[in-house]
Amino acid sequence: MVYLIDTNIIIRFLASDHKEHLAFAREILQKIDSGEIKAQILNSVMAEIFFVMTKVYKAPKNEILQDLKKIVAMRGMVGDKVLQMEVLNILEHKNIDFVDALLCAKKELYGYGILSFDSDVKKC
Repeated sequence: MVYLIDTNIIIRFLASDHKEHLAFAREILQKIDSGEIKAQILNSVMAEIFFVMTKVYKAPKNEILQDLKKIVAMRGMVGDKVLQMEVLNILEHKNIDFVDALLCAKKELYGYGILSFDSDVKKC
C-alpha cells in the first residue's frame, strides 16, 4: 500500500511545534526513509507545505527547499520524484511561486507548452 501524506504531517515535522505530532511525524518519516513503508506527497500538498512554511512560519525559503528535497529523496517516497525535485530546483533559483515552478518544470521535463498571462511563467 502507498500512503498519501497530508500537509500537516510534514508541517509538524518541519516546524517542530507540537510535541506529540512531531513524534508521530518523525516515526512516519523514518519508516519512509528506511523503505519500510511507501508514501507519496501530491504536488498540491507540496505547494501547501511550501506556502505555509515560508509565509505563515516565515521559515527561510532555501532551508525549506533543502528539507523538502531530503524528504522527496527518501527511499520509500514514490510518485514523480524527478518532477518534484525539478520544481524545488526552480524555486531555489527563480523568484516565482510553487504553481508557476510546477508549470515550468512540466515544460522543461516533458515539453509542454504553457498558456498564461502571468509574467512569472515567462521566467521559465
